[in-house]
Amino acid sequence: MPQLFFSLCVLLCLGASAQDTLLLMNGRSLPCHIVSDTGTVFVFDLANAKGKVKQRELHKNDVFSVKKQGQKEVVLYAQDEVLGDIYSTDEMRFYLAGENDARQNFTAWPTFAVGFALCAGASLYGGDGYITAVGPPILFTMMQLVPKIKIREKTMSHPEYKYNDIYADGYEPPARSRKLFRAMEGSFAGSASGIALWLLFIKK
Repeated sequence: MPQLFFSLCVLLCLGASAQDTLLLMNGRSLPCHIVSDTGTVFVFDLANAKGKVKQRELHKNDVFSVKKQGQKEVVLYAQDEVLGDIYSTDEMRFYLAGENDARQNFTAWPTFAVGFALCAGASLYGGDGYITAVGPPILFTMMQLVPKIKIREKTMSHPEYKYNDIYADGYEPPARSRKLFRAMEGSFAGSASGIALWLLFIKK
């Protein structure tokens, strides 16, 4: 009996730790435990960083594929140019990889540093004027809409993505968003620092 009870506990623990995977349309891979499939929505248990499990729901339109524990991957995505889904299934994998790599590895800290330095200087020498305090940060942030996003090889999860245009298409939107955010963050922080320095050391 004790051995039977122990075996049962082991089986229950293995079942509890069994993991399914949802590959989302934003490129994120979501390890979870799928509780049910309503036909249009996945209901699943998701553990946070602290190990606390919460039940979530996700519409299938947001899911590229699902892989249940011990089963083959099932792709839900289907190419449909009318709906804007212009890529084939294989092409979409490259696109999702680009999204995920940008989200995980693109930092844009150089943009932050340049924005901070330029706007700190502009506000410092411009005094406490409204234009020199707000204008440069807005201008610097808007300028980040123009340059092409450079994809560094060290941010790629696989070398085969190099020179892949579809991968680059997926990489660009999240990288651009982060670049804009860092530009705004750095430039306004620099502007505020420049004004503070002007008030402390220049204004008498």
